[in-house]
Order: sequence, then C-alpha cells, then structure tokens
Amino acid sequence: MATIRDIAKQMGLSVSTVSRALNDNQRISARTRKKVKQMAAHLGYQPNYNARNLTNQEANAVGVIFPVNNRVVDNIFYVGLLRGINERLTAKNFVLSVAIGNATEQVLENVKSMINRAQIKRFILLYSHINDPIIELLRKQDVEFVTVGKPAAGQNWPYVDNNNVKAGADATRFLINHYQVSHPVFAESPNGWPYELDRREGYLKEMAQTNRKPVIFAVPDDNDSQLTQLIIANPQMDGIVATDDYTGLLIYHRFKALFPDKSIEVIGFNNSLPNELTDQHFHSVDLHPKEMGKAAVDLLFSEEVGKPQRAIVTHTV
Repeated sequence: MATIRDIAKQMGLSVSTVSRALNDNQRISARTRKKVKQMAAHLGYQPNYNARNLTNQEANAVGVIFPVNNRVVDNIFYVGLLRGINERLTAKNFVLSVAIGNATEQVLENVKSMINRAQIKRFILLYSHINDPIIELLRKQDVEFVTVGKPAAGQNWPYVDNNNVKAGADATRFLINHYQVSHPVFAESPNGWPYELDRREGYLKEMAQTNRKPVIFAVPDDNDSQLTQLIIANPQMDGIVATDDYTGLLIYHRFKALFPDKSIEVIGFNNSLPNELTDQHFHSVDLHPKEMGKAAVDLLFSEEVGKPQRAIVTHTV
C-alpha cells in the first residue's frame, strides 16, 4: 500500500508538503493540492487515521450533534445537512461521528466521550439554542465548533444560516402575489428560536409594506383546543406563513377539520415533508440544507487569517 513518502518521492516534494496537501491546508496552493491528490489516487494511497490521531492528538472525525426533539429522525432536512457534511468531510479524509439522543443529558455524555476518549476536536451542531448545556460545554473545551443557525442575541460563535428575515418576507410575498392571499397569519413555536424571530421580522416587514394587519400565532405544543381557539378567533385568515413545515401542516389540518369547505394557502420552511402528506395548497421555502452542510464544514476547517464567523446560504421559494 502506498504511503505519503511514496507520493513525495514520485512528485519530488517533501513529506510535510504532501501531508498538508492531503489535509487541504490552505498554505499549500490549490494547484499543488490537486496534483498531490491525483497522485495519491493513482498510487492507491489510503490515509492512516490512527497514525494521524497519534501524531496530532486529534481524531480524523468531526462530531455532528443533533437537537433533542422528536422530529429529528423523520425530518429530511437533517438528511440534507448530513449529505453535505459527509461530502465535504470525505474530501478531507475525515469521517463524521453522530451524537443523538432522547434527552439532553444523554447527548451531553456522548459529546463528553467524543472529546475525552475519541479525541474529537471539531464539532458541528445542527441547531443553535440559547443557554444550551452542550454548547456551553464546547465553549469551555479546547475544541472548535460551528452551529447551523445563528446564535441568539448576546451570544457569539461561528455559524451557518440563511437570511431568515428575507426568507420570511419572501414567503409572505409569495402567498400575497401568487395566490392572492389577503390575510396571512404568521405561525411560530412558543420557543422563540432566533430563526423564528427573524422570519417573523420578515413577515412583519412585508405586511407593513402592503398595509396589512399582521397576526401572530404562537402554536402551543400538544394543545389542540388552544390551536382551535386561535383559528376560530381569526375567521379572516386565508393564508399561513409557518416557521417550519410541521407547524404549517398542523395548522392546515386543524383548519380544514374546522372549515372543510374553505380554502387556505400555507407556506412553511425546510422543504422537509414527503409529498404524500401535502397537496397543492401547501408550499415550502427550500433552505438548501446540503449546501448548508458543506458550508458548515468549510467554515469549521477555514484557516484564513481573520477566520470568517458566518456563512449565509441562499434560499429558494
């Protein structure tokens, strides 16, 4: 099996230059990195993860941490994120290691093990929550991490996100312009996540520009009677801008159960529902999760001077 020394000998380069090129070190020119990787493929070189681990005291792995909620397993948004992350990590000769669980304490112990036993020093969190104990743990450790979703006000760390203010405005405008919706309401969770606040801001801006009265729904968890009351109290509503697809689908089904003969247009975010669960009245903003996953890895491994603190991925209505 070919080694780094074999590649270096074939190309007339130093072993350290070949090693840096194979690990995408930005100090090595893109042209040289490409040629080294081509030679490595030609010679059948396979990286020795254990050797790298012993040398750098860092595993050839990135910890990917899922949020603790019951929608993770069947949400294809996270599948898109993982596809993008894995594609970028494979090119860097890294693998991903997943932390997922039904309780925060369970995931926290998993992450501690990743740091202390597996020597993982780079992490991507597929969420950004205020006062999150896992984020607080990572901030105290000698590790690097990136979140998918911007931090709440007053907090600061590298993150990948969409322009959610613009996305909220675009979604609202889509219903008004394409489906002649006159009274769209905005539906959000009671949690006040940063992305929800931004999407609500975009909704409010678009409603103000079109001289419409905004209505905000804080959709309760597992409280059908309260949701029913919200819908009945707003008989004028003919459109829903929901902070995510699941929230939009929940309100849509409740609305149709109450008013089966009335039509309503719904737009959510994440493009995360199977087609069989929706119909022609349900729309979604595509946040391009695969591209977000790629951007998260690029940000995590960036070696630029004055390392960028964020990456914004475009959305599509």
